[in-house]
This record gives sequence, structure tokens and C-alpha cells, in this order.
Amino acid sequence: MRRSQSGFGLLEVTLALAIGLMMLAAASQLFASAHHSWRLQGAALQMQDDGRLALLRMAQDIRMAGMFGCLRLGPSNFDNPAVKQVFDRPLEIGPSSLNLVVAELPGHFGAPDWTLLTDCSDKAHVYNERHPNSEGLLAIPISRHRYVLNGSTLMFGRGNRAPQILIDHVRELRMTHVQAAHGERIDLQLTLYEPTLQLEQRHDLSVALRNPGSGS
Repeated sequence: MRRSQSGFGLLEVTLALAIGLMMLAAASQLFASAHHSWRLQGAALQMQDDGRLALLRMAQDIRMAGMFGCLRLGPSNFDNPAVKQVFDRPLEIGPSSLNLVVAELPGHFGAPDWTLLTDCSDKAHVYNERHPNSEGLLAIPISRHRYVLNGSTLMFGRGNRAPQILIDHVRELRMTHVQAAHGERIDLQLTLYEPTLQLEQRHDLSVALRNPGSGS
């Protein structure tokens, strides 16, 4: 008697290999699509965080521009007339730059550009850099802050120190001084672009000026 033979023929093996390859190709495409979506989502979240933090930092400085203690400063409060001119224009907008003169927040470390000593009654004087406070007056450190768009990088600098990178992948930065019936404001528009993933985001923020007339 002839013994019966069992197993797979060449046709079955070829068909199984073809189906396996098709499933592998589909799984690879699914993995690549999921990985690309994950990268897009991660980049979008990072850009959103970077744009929000950059605008909030600029907004904080804009609100503080021109807020120099509790007394209005006059020519007699300055030793140098040039410093008085700087304080008269605490906010200046350029094509791709923003210059501000602001009072530093409590806890700031480092030497300021100027120090305002005042008793909030009838005495106030502005000195260069940090100044001894032997009379126990209110000492307000004041510095010049600079935001400059250099290529696709937004830089931030304080005083005469070299600016540092604040945020990359900036396509456009617009700053507009608006005089409205209810008050003055600065409109900020920051456009970010990630070239590898071709992802673009635009962030807008309007900041009311607490010291009307400081914008220029």
C-alpha cells in the first residue's frame, strides 16, 4: 500500500508568504502613520508652550514698563539728563524688536541698570546701577529689557549683557501700539514654524498699558 503524504504544497506556502508580507506592510504603514502623528502632536504641544510662555513674558514686561514707584519723576530726580530721556520713553517698538525700561520684580538677582530710591512722599532719585541705601528708603531696581528677532530666533537681553535665546522657530513677530477709546494697548502676534514637520502656529495676545503714553 502507498503511504499517504501530508504537508503544504508550493502554492500554499507562496500564498501564505504573500499574505504575511501584505500584513507586515500594512502594520509598517500603520506604525509609521502613528509615529508621524505622535511627532506632530508633540511638536504642536511644544510650540504651543513655547509661544505662550514667550508672549506671557513679554506681556509682563509691557505691563511693568514705565511703572517707577509711587512718585512721578521729574528732571530734578536724575543726575544725567540722558537717563531722564530713557525713562521718558520706557517702551519702544522697532520692526523686529521691543525695548522696555521696567522695575524688576522682587527676588531678582543681578545688578540693575539703575536704582530708584524714594520715600513715596517727597523724595525720589535715580542712580546708576545698584546704589547704597543708607537712609532706609524704598529701593526699586530698574533695568532695560530687550526682545530682538534674529533670523528665526527670538532673543532676550537684560541691560548691557549679551542676549540669550528665548525661543526658536519664529517665522514672524508683530507688535502694534493701539490707541483705543478705552485705553492704550500693545497687540502681539507671534508665528512659529517647524520646518521638518511643516507645522505652523500663530499666537495672539493684547496687553493693556498700565502707564498710558509709554508706548511709542
